[in-house]
Amino acid sequence: MKHRKRQKKTARDRGFQGWNDVAVWRDFKPIYIPEDIWPHYLEHMTSERFTQRSQSGAGNRNRPIHGGVTTHTGSSVPFAAHAKRMVRLI
Repeated sequence: MKHRKRQKKTARDRGFQGWNDVAVWRDFKPIYIPEDIWPHYLEHMTSERFTQRSQSGAGNRNRPIHGGVTTHTGSSVPFAAHAKRMVRLI
């Protein structure tokens, strides 16, 4: 995921229009990805299945549950529930 963001940033910084499009950053292969893997990676990133799962995951991460957006910083306890517990302890 990090290398995809880096490729987009490189394309954008060089002034390419449509830097968010895979076709634009296709030529910016990271040095740590082998030549034979790169085309398969691009094919996977542009697949319908990946796009659907990515959008679904983004929607799930941004959905409010128990009064707040879910994150991993509050362990398995939602922030709202943790705040109520802390008030009771005081």
